[in-house]
Amino acid sequence: MTFPTMAIVTLAVLAAACAPQPEPEAEPMADPEEAAVVAAVEQLFEAMRTGDSEMARAVFHPDARLGRAGEDGISFRPADGFIEMIGQPRDEVYDEPVWDWTVQIDGRLAQMWTRYAFYRDEEFSHCGWEGFQLYKGETGWQITQLIDTMYRGEDCWYPPGREPAA
Repeated sequence: MTFPTMAIVTLAVLAAACAPQPEPEAEPMADPEEAAVVAAVEQLFEAMRTGDSEMARAVFHPDARLGRAGEDGISFRPADGFIEMIGQPRDEVYDEPVWDWTVQIDGRLAQMWTRYAFYRDEEFSHCGWEGFQLYKGETGWQITQLIDTMYRGEDCWYPPGREPAA
């Protein structure tokens, strides 16, 4: 190859390498049990988005509890009040994307640890970490405990693709 031809080929290769590439599609989880645990947690968030307390109730164990870990300690309460709140009429959509999760399973016990962000409609409210403990019963995976942290302002992070405008 002559010098001009090599330069053109080199520039074409560099241009192709620097061009924006389409995002690869997410690969399905290899472990069907892990996928089922994640699906149970995502069902809770779909229930929140749609205001469907029955959908939420189906994914919680009857004795489930919620916890919040804060600077002043930790507190727990039964999940029933939260489930009922999900179904209350409201003018806004509760959206809680989760990402960067880790799932561990041993027989009928599972846990999922994940980042989250909470939005009312498109307005960002807060972020934190959530830990779910689940039990696999006759109806599938159910959340037995959900505990979270909550941060606001500069201590927050945002889900991929929903970072605030600079």
